[in-house]
Amino acid sequence: MGKHSMREIEVKARLIEPIECFIKKLNENNIELGGELEQHDVVYGQPGAKDNVLGANWLRIRTENTHTVYFTLKKSVVGHLDSIEYEVIVNDAKELQNIIIELGYELYSDLTKVRRKAKVGELEICVDSVSGLGDFVEVEKLCSDDVDNTEIVAELWSFLSNLGIDKKHEVFQGYDVLERQQREL
Repeated sequence: MGKHSMREIEVKARLIEPIECFIKKLNENNIELGGELEQHDVVYGQPGAKDNVLGANWLRIRTENTHTVYFTLKKSVVGHLDSIEYEVIVNDAKELQNIIIELGYELYSDLTKVRRKAKVGELEICVDSVSGLGDFVEVEKLCSDDVDNTEIVAELWSFLSNLGIDKKHEVFQGYDVLERQQREL
């Protein structure tokens, strides 16, 4: 790994209250969400790869608002929501898909969500409506490689708690995993 790799540490919770109420609460705290982004995420894993085995590579093609295509490699460091990430913009999702399949990766999940984001200091907050899964809030921080995960997670949770989010609604999996589990039921 290059010395420039960053870790993205995030916490996520299911929104129990209606999403409009939560957005209102954000506004009351002077947190302005940006416009809606539609993100279509297709995730690929190595054959038979179990759900975020540590060190496994996951490849994601994200098409935003039907035109910008991001190609991301994620490798889990600690659980699902702490990973090393590399990302690049590509101009052809279909061709990229062919490359990924040729490399021997298999389709893991395919989902669409509407995301609204805001920056609060060093934190990024995302409010997501995920087709078939419901509404969620995610808060993340980009950190250097050597940070203490538990410290950052505590900081992120204290931020969410102040917005009335209860830790008992915490979600430990990525949407890709939730989508796949739901499909396999």
